[in-house]
This record gives sequence, C-alpha cells and structure tokens, in this order.
Amino acid sequence: MKYQLVNVMEERVMRAINDTLPQLGCCTCDRCKADVAAYTLSRVTPNYILVNENEAPPVSDPSEKEDDSEILQIIVQAADIISANPNHN
Repeated sequence: MKYQLVNVMEERVMRAINDTLPQLGCCTCDRCKADVAAYTLSRVTPNYILVNENEAPPVSDPSEKEDDSEILQIIVQAADIISANPNHN
C-alpha cells in the first residue's frame, strides 16, 4: 500500500487566506494567494500525517478556528508584504 504525506496546516492556512485576504485589501489573484500561503506556511509549525494514496486527506474541524490566531497574524504580515511588492506584473 502506498501513502502520501499531507501537511494539514496547508488546508487550514488556505482556508484562513480565503476567509481573510479580501478583508485586508490585498489582491486576491491566484499568485498573491500563493505568495501569502508560501510566506505563512514557512512560518507555522507543519503538521504532517500519512494518508492512503487513494484516500482524500481529512478535512480539519472548523472548531480549530480558535487555534488559528497565530496563522491569522502571519497572514496579516504576509498581506502587507505582498501588497507592497506584488509579483503579478
């Protein structure tokens, strides 16, 4: 049986970006979202799990939002930096 490594923080970060970025006045194009995600994921503690290759990764519990304050702080920092120096020319 084959397995894949999944960083469950990636799904949490992307959900937080999609919920928060428009409110921050940052561009919401795919490139800017990816830049904010890369910045944020580089600064949060990863949380890897193994899932079967043919199975979808588990969806995180929405109640985890209360633990997302660190993620949100980093997203705000990232949005400031990305807005000042966007990579979509």
